[in-house]
Amino acid sequence: MKVLLCLLSDQHVPNLLSVHHFRPDRLVLVESTEMRRKQASKNFLSALKLGGHDFGDNCHVQQLDREDDLAAIRHALQQAYARCPGGEWIANLTGGTKPMSIAAYEFFSAVGARLIYVNIPVPNVFLGLDGQAAETCGYRPSIKEFLAGYGFESRKADEAIRQAENRARMWWDCAQLIAASDPPPRLLHFSGSPEEKRKQWNRARDTGLDMLPEQFGPAAPEVCDAVRACFDLQVAGNALKGRLDKYAVDFLTGGWLEAFLFGLLERHAPALNCWDVRLGICPGKVGASADNEFDITFMRGYGLAMIECKSGAQEHDPDAGALYKIEAAVRQFRALRVRSYLATTSGNVLEAGKLKPAIRNRADLYGCRVLVADEIRQLAGNPDSELTRRFFFDSQEEK
Repeated sequence: MKVLLCLLSDQHVPNLLSVHHFRPDRLVLVESTEMRRKQASKNFLSALKLGGHDFGDNCHVQQLDREDDLAAIRHALQQAYARCPGGEWIANLTGGTKPMSIAAYEFFSAVGARLIYVNIPVPNVFLGLDGQAAETCGYRPSIKEFLAGYGFESRKADEAIRQAENRARMWWDCAQLIAASDPPPRLLHFSGSPEEKRKQWNRARDTGLDMLPEQFGPAAPEVCDAVRACFDLQVAGNALKGRLDKYAVDFLTGGWLEAFLFGLLERHAPALNCWDVRLGICPGKVGASADNEFDITFMRGYGLAMIECKSGAQEHDPDAGALYKIEAAVRQFRALRVRSYLATTSGNVLEAGKLKPAIRNRADLYGCRVLVADEIRQLAGNPDSELTRRFFFDSQEEK
């Protein structure tokens, strides 16, 4: 019987990957008092179940009251080992406190167990501390698995996400043409006072709209043709008219930007070492009522990344307050080292063609990469993987 021992800590990915790689028959989790308070073992087992590993009664959680006391740690390890002394043991020494790792190394060296360790920046490579060669894990956890390991869940229904992604794929060519425009056209208008415009906007996004010619454009002929074909509209002079459902309204009032970037990342995911690119995920803490919607979410480097998309002139947000929203949304995930991005077509963030110093400094403080209109236009004009890598990842990888 193959038995894998994991020392639980705030970073669950190295342990999760070791389960998928070594595929043990039995799992032993050493959980300190602090980790028990954070429900680490429960969260970890939920993540494994989402990935197809439901250990049920084949998992033992070994409680540890004094995580820095070597004698107490040795006693806990002895108790765990005594439950299956004839097993083929593998000890993952990556997690826990330093005393936990030291005690586990000493104990399992003495019983001839396999000893593995992970360098956190490269969590899919298991180093052999017993002299055996390193092994590389090919498993890539999904966003759901990643979130579950930290006690979060995705609140939006899978089917709703799937339908939104299918619409984005169907409309991607149109979104690319809009993104390539200089400046991107304002495709749908509402008249009246600011309050009346807001009410019309909200109503149209909830129930759809019978669009009149004066409510559309102006837009370049190729954009008009693409919008007409996408939404089965009628030509009315230099404009368009016809029935728009709520999804079409959302697309024409700014959703084209997230559709374009979603499709761009999804198409180049293998070349960019990204996976599980998703649209509109709503992560929230299990048992809590508050949640947030991330426009685009994906996995890269065994970590989570999110993109907030802001199209249009953003007259109501002259100081790029969207950065505060992004920071508030990802703050609860800060221990997860979430990468964040703001993609905006607004000129408010620019000064002499570059990010305003105050906005650049705030973005650097938050660890948020700001993608501006000219970069979005370049990506739309030449949507290849190398340009996407340069704009999204190169500056972060140099740090």
